[in-house]
Amino acid sequence: MSRSHLDEHYSYITDPVRVGAYGRAVSAVIRPGMTVVDLGCGSGVLGLTCLRAGAARVIAIDDSSMIEAARMVYEAAGFGGRVEFIRGMSTAVTPPVPADVVICDQAGYFGFDAGIVQYLEDARRRFLKPGGVVIPGRIELELAGIESGRCYAEVSRWRAESLAPEFRALGRFAENVKCPVTLERAEAAAGPARLGSIGLREDSPDYHCWRAELKCERDATLHGLAGWFRCELAEGVWMTNSPLAEERIQRPQAFLPLAEPVHAKAGDSIGCTIMARPKEDFLAWVVEAGGRRQSQSTLNGMLLGERDLRIGNPGAVPRLTREGEARRVVLEYCDGVRSLSEIEAIVMERRPGLLPSRQALAQFVFQVFTRDAELS
Repeated sequence: MSRSHLDEHYSYITDPVRVGAYGRAVSAVIRPGMTVVDLGCGSGVLGLTCLRAGAARVIAIDDSSMIEAARMVYEAAGFGGRVEFIRGMSTAVTPPVPADVVICDQAGYFGFDAGIVQYLEDARRRFLKPGGVVIPGRIELELAGIESGRCYAEVSRWRAESLAPEFRALGRFAENVKCPVTLERAEAAAGPARLGSIGLREDSPDYHCWRAELKCERDATLHGLAGWFRCELAEGVWMTNSPLAEERIQRPQAFLPLAEPVHAKAGDSIGCTIMARPKEDFLAWVVEAGGRRQSQSTLNGMLLGERDLRIGNPGAVPRLTREGEARRVVLEYCDGVRSLSEIEAIVMERRPGLLPSRQALAQFVFQVFTRDAELS
């Protein structure tokens, strides 16, 4: 468990707006005796809230070492005997019993950019009893035009005269990356406007295309767009990360930079199109302003080499890399009979040249055990 993991989850449990909103949603949904699946449980705060509201059982799922933190929290709170822990991606595991409620907080910065759509769609189909409920149930997206030199600095620094010319070409990648930023109210110069809605209690399209017209509130230099969300946890219970809201959770917004800032006057209309494939973490934005049309996407922000392009071709014929072959060999000896030390010794003896050094091989064997094996 890293310090960054702890810091991230500390911000979740000490955010009174977030904790309060989920508390109200849980009170509205949870009934005595219910079974709850907590996706991406982290430190366990959401599942703990459900148990205190009357749930009989929580199945906590997380693919990181934070699940051990959750185990400690539940034990300290006196609920250890009513929680089952499953380490792994929710899409790759199966809870032992169907659930009445699935709860999570994977809304990201722009509402759909942290996996919530695919995780809840899979959980709704495989984990829930008929008539079961997912929390949250709906996400509404909002968009604004932003005047913020400090946000744009991450892009503009790649054009600085102090940077050697051969490195300035890398600026095109910075121009196509979605950035988390914490905006000030005054930095929203155009809009905001409602962009669209994603329902989480029914199937969602794989592809979304939303359009909005933003009105400039004042003369401004627009450096990009900012997106945020309003999330309906239960009927009438909402939370938002909008920088314009009086009560907002402590979460950044998504900044989508413009390749070239646009000068706009009060009353000008800014045409915006947002295209997204949430399950593939793809986002594109088109801005029409000042007589220009700028089109950018996270695809253009990826550093893709020839291998990346070839492996994305469904017709490509793959073969194992050296590391892949090493993984295959190690897993062949993981038979439920041999101990960890026995397997490591066998691999060292029979395949000493599998990796460049014995130390590298020993570390690799341990990594394979950690990721792909369980102890009997």
